[in-house]
Amino acid sequence: MPVHRLLRARIPVRRYSQEMFAFRRGDIRPETVIACMPAMAICLAAGIFLGRPDYGLVAASGAFSVGFGAFQRFTAVRAAPMLFAMVGMTFAAWLGSFSGGYLPLMILFSAVAGALCGGANAAGPAAWWITLQWAIAFFVADAYPADMMGALGRAGLVFTGGVLQIVLVTTAWVLVGKSAIIREHDGTERWQDLFAVMGHRLTGHSDTLRIAVATAILAVLTMLLTKTAHIPNGYWIPVTALIILKPQSDKTVERVVFRICGTVAGAGIATLIAAVLRPDESLLAVLVVGLAGLAYSMQRSGYAAFVASVTACVAFLVSLAGLPEIEVVKHRIIATVIGGLLALVTAVGVEAWDRYARRGTQPPAAEG
Repeated sequence: MPVHRLLRARIPVRRYSQEMFAFRRGDIRPETVIACMPAMAICLAAGIFLGRPDYGLVAASGAFSVGFGAFQRFTAVRAAPMLFAMVGMTFAAWLGSFSGGYLPLMILFSAVAGALCGGANAAGPAAWWITLQWAIAFFVADAYPADMMGALGRAGLVFTGGVLQIVLVTTAWVLVGKSAIIREHDGTERWQDLFAVMGHRLTGHSDTLRIAVATAILAVLTMLLTKTAHIPNGYWIPVTALIILKPQSDKTVERVVFRICGTVAGAGIATLIAAVLRPDESLLAVLVVGLAGLAYSMQRSGYAAFVASVTACVAFLVSLAGLPEIEVVKHRIIATVIGGLLALVTAVGVEAWDRYARRGTQPPAAEG
C-alpha cells in the first residue's frame, strides 16, 4: 500500500486527538516516580561540583534510562528490567564509543542492535524495552568516538548512573514494603525469551525474522545518514526510528503522528522555559530532574504527552554540555521527523513483505 494511502486510511483523527495527550492519573506509581529522581540529581550535582557537567550528563542519562525499567515487568524479579538494561547499556556505551571511528564496525554493530530490537518484539514489551535501551546507548555513544580508555570512561559513567538508580529505587521499594519478587507474575516474560528470537522464532517464514531484518536495515541506513549528512545530534534519527517502528504498520503510523506532535510540544515547552528563566547550570539540573519525574509519571498516559515531557527533559540535559536549548530542540524535531518517516516507509515495506510471504505459502485453490 502506498504511503499516502496508508496515512489516509489509518489515521483516525478523532481517536488520535482524544488519546494523544490523555492524562491517566490512576496509572501513576508515585513512590516509584519519586524514587527514580534522586539518582539523576546526585549525578548532575556531582558533575557540576567537579567542574565536569558533561560527566554528570552521561551518568544522569544512564540513571534516567534505567529508571524507566522500574515500571517494566520482566521475570519475577522486580529489579530485573533495570539490571538487564544497565548491564547491556554499559557494554553498548563502550562498544559504540570505541567503534565510532570505524565505519565497517559501525555498520555491523548497528545491524546487530537493530535486529535485536526488532526481534525482541516477539518476546514481549519488556524485552523490547531492554534491547531498545541497549541500542540507544550504542547510537548515542557512537557520536562520541574515543580510544579504549575514553570508551571505558564513558561506559563507567553510564554504569555508575545505572547502578545508583537501581540501588536507590530498590531501597525505596524495601522502605515501602515492596517485595523483591513479584508473586503475581504470570511467567509470560522470561529472560530466556529475550534470546529465543535468535532461535526457533527466526525461521524463513517468520514474522519475527522479517521485522528483525527490516529493523537491522533501518538501523544501518539511519546510522549512515547521520554519518554522511553530518546532522547535529544525528544519533536521534536511528533512535527515533527504532522506537517508532512496530510490526504492525497501523501502530507505526500512530507512533509517528504521536511522536512528532509530542516532540513539537516538548520543544515548545523547553523553549518557553528557557526564554523565561534563562537557566544556569544549577537551574538546568533542577529542570532536568523535575522534567524526568514528569516523564516517569506520564508513561501510562497519552504517548504524545509522554514524548513531550521526555523531549523537554532531554533538551535541558543536553544543554548541560553547552549547546543552547533552542538548537537542541531544533535538532530533536528534525531528527524525529526524519526517523519517523523512515520508520513509516520501513513499516510499509515489511507489510508488503508479509503479504508476499503469505501468498507464497497459501495452498493452491482446488480444481473443480
